[in-house]
Amino acid sequence: MNEQQLLAQLKDIQTPEPVSFWPLAWGWWGVIVLTLLAFTAAIWWWRKRRRFNAPRRQALNELKNISVEADNWPSQINQLLKRTAISYFPASTLAGLYGQRWTQFMLMQLKSGQQSQAADELGHLQAMLYQPVKPDKSQFSRCQQVAAHWIKNAKFKAQPDPAGLNESEVSHV
Repeated sequence: MNEQQLLAQLKDIQTPEPVSFWPLAWGWWGVIVLTLLAFTAAIWWWRKRRRFNAPRRQALNELKNISVEADNWPSQINQLLKRTAISYFPASTLAGLYGQRWTQFMLMQLKSGQQSQAADELGHLQAMLYQPVKPDKSQFSRCQQVAAHWIKNAKFKAQPDPAGLNESEVSHV
């Protein structure tokens, strides 16, 4: 056979069919499933965290509405702090706390580095509750700031609800 005959027997180059992206390989299905699971878990965690912090957000909004012009603003701030704490701790634990014991409880909920900063202001707020004279208006912003600091930074833990009520059924704050 000569060279021409051999070349005539050759067929043209066959290009393969284009690779389709569908159906996906099992690895891609695994990636999709894991991504969906991670996304679902992130949304679930975010909603749970948002629901857990709802009393904090509400307390901070109410704190903004307390006016220095009110004669009982120390009492209003203290009540707001106690209602916020009751949202996270059993009421039976907190109901009897007042004065120094209440201040100590609030300080125990803060990190150790923050306790010394807040101790004086929280103690001063507690002392103003029992004064026979009108509270000093110059102390209002400091007391409001320490209350906001405590609400934002207190270490609260999720407590099981003994009555079986969820957050949408009961609003303490």
